[in-house]
Amino acid sequence: MTGMIASIQASAVRRGITRLCHFTPSRNLGYIAEDRVGILASKHLGEDEQAVFNPTDSERLDGYPDHVCCSIQYPNAWYFKKARGRERLFRDWIILLIKPHYLWYAGAKFCPRNAAAEHGRRVDEGVEAFEALFAEIVEGTHMYRRDLRQPAFLPTDEQAEVLIPDRIRRQDVIGIAVRDDAQAKREVARLKLLGLSLPPIVIVPDFFNPKKLSQLLRAGRVPVEREYQ
Repeated sequence: MTGMIASIQASAVRRGITRLCHFTPSRNLGYIAEDRVGILASKHLGEDEQAVFNPTDSERLDGYPDHVCCSIQYPNAWYFKKARGRERLFRDWIILLIKPHYLWYAGAKFCPRNAAAEHGRRVDEGVEAFEALFAEIVEGTHMYRRDLRQPAFLPTDEQAEVLIPDRIRRQDVIGIAVRDDAQAKREVARLKLLGLSLPPIVIVPDFFNPKKLSQLLRAGRVPVEREYQ
């Protein structure tokens, strides 16, 4: 186990991976910032917490409701758009930026495409499963080939997922990405009313535009992230 953890860590560092991403409706932010739970896997939420916390994917077709779904470096913008489309009342969403050490956390699982595809049959653990995220070819609904311009940290299929067991601690959330300044103001105001502080907020409109984000990353460019003051 120690060797496997060290190998995944070394590969992640070599690839320049600095964070994971997890998106959620912004109404969950107060609950997360209060650090009563951090980010909990849906299986571990009680009925009262389910009502307040609102897990993003309650069906969990991947078959791992005891894990928290994340992506590497940037959000899975395609699924993010789909999830936002299902929310009719609360339109603000956030992307939580998380320390990357969960990649080499015991029990972490990896899927080279969206984990819900094939009902989680391609989810696996270990060094080979981690490296499969960056394979030259990943087959799914489409066939994805790595482009020489793609950053080393970018999985071949942008919908590749990392599944973190149990929970992500509040203190491991290093930033919050939002769509624009107006949303940043709303998030700050909400938490001030609760007497809570929060990590740095960054404005990244491209996180909410899957086509634009995909074009940038596959061309070897990265979206502009502007810290909200």
